[in-house]
Amino acid sequence: MIKFYDFCRRRLYLLALLSTVHAGTAHASDPVYSTIPAVDCVINPYRVADIASPVAGVIENLLVTRSQQVRKGQPVAQLNADVERANVELANYRADIRSEIELGQINVSFDASRKDRFDSLYKEQVVSMDDIDAVKRESRLSRWRLEQARELARVRQLELKRAEQQLQQKTIVAPFEGFVIDTFKDAGEHVEDQAILRLAQLNPLVVEAIVPMEYFGKVEPNMLAEIVPEVLVDEKLSGRVSIVDRIGDTASNTFGVRLVLDNPYYRIPAGLKCMVKFLRQWAPVEAPVTADEEQLETAVAIDPVDAADNTAVEDTTSSAAEIPTSVEPDAQPSISAAKVSPKPVKTDADAGTAQSTSTKSDQVSYLVLTRQAESVTATEALVDRIRGAGFNDLARLNGGPFRGFISLGLFSSRELAEIHLRNLRNSGFEVFIRERS
Repeated sequence: MIKFYDFCRRRLYLLALLSTVHAGTAHASDPVYSTIPAVDCVINPYRVADIASPVAGVIENLLVTRSQQVRKGQPVAQLNADVERANVELANYRADIRSEIELGQINVSFDASRKDRFDSLYKEQVVSMDDIDAVKRESRLSRWRLEQARELARVRQLELKRAEQQLQQKTIVAPFEGFVIDTFKDAGEHVEDQAILRLAQLNPLVVEAIVPMEYFGKVEPNMLAEIVPEVLVDEKLSGRVSIVDRIGDTASNTFGVRLVLDNPYYRIPAGLKCMVKFLRQWAPVEAPVTADEEQLETAVAIDPVDAADNTAVEDTTSSAAEIPTSVEPDAQPSISAAKVSPKPVKTDADAGTAQSTSTKSDQVSYLVLTRQAESVTATEALVDRIRGAGFNDLARLNGGPFRGFISLGLFSSRELAEIHLRNLRNSGFEVFIRERS
């Protein structure tokens, strides 16, 4: 009896040892699962939006159909915009008016010459002081009339921009890449505050899971999980926890968890039931992009042009230093004074340093450019618009590597060039910076 008892004890010990070794071998290659049991889940689109029009109108054309894939910024519907097109044409014509500025310049030139003549006559005691005061008054008034004409040209540029924005509102575009779930309106129907279509983003997908409240605190953001859809049971998908609800449901004693599931080729449809099993693994946390890094990426995105021959490029900032920084009663007013940055004045010490050392900043300068229009007439109209906005220092480049562009300034530092670029863009012009070696 004792021998049989010892035999049974040794047998049970060996079975337990074998089962332990087998369990360790079986789980060596399996994922490290957490203690949270598998829970039910549903695969949904990342986001669903009802696309509507920002303004009321009649649909002229519906450009997409159900289940069609659209990209971000793609037009999906067009409203009737005959009135807006007419407004843009009128505003464009008004923005090209140059007669008032030309008239003001003629008056300023004439009154300045007349004032000089009266000054010489007053020195010879031929005219009275009243005549001198009247001439000075007319000279000042003509300068302010010219300034008023330039300000009016600026207002017309803003009116053109507003008309273009109103016309752009008549074209409805997709706010993100996705698929059209359904369309609610058709061509000829009036829309005001109703949705035109419904759009869903299917990459990535979101997985909504319900976890028992007793496991609250064990599910953490960035935790990885295996997701098994009900129609793709042979395949395990990998998801990442993005949201853990901080408030549970009292009736079911559960809380919600959202996971993100990549779907680059749209192989997984939304609207599926699934099972999710959490792992004891976490996805790496991506460092947020700072504002300095975004500015660096923007600066790198501006591709420099290989300037092998820049003989055709003129330094258009030479006359900028002559523009006054403030408008005095007896001075020539100019709205370009606050927009054009003058070239820095070099001292003798700076000149000596430049002769002794040659740095990179002395070799590289920065051009602010815009493209010429498709025709000579359109290019002249563009030049008039730029001058009407107060930017008079420009040159058309018809040779060299920058042929076909308009130079709006040459600067020794990128900071000055970017200031000038922002001023031009604020005036509604499409400009960019290129390096000149």
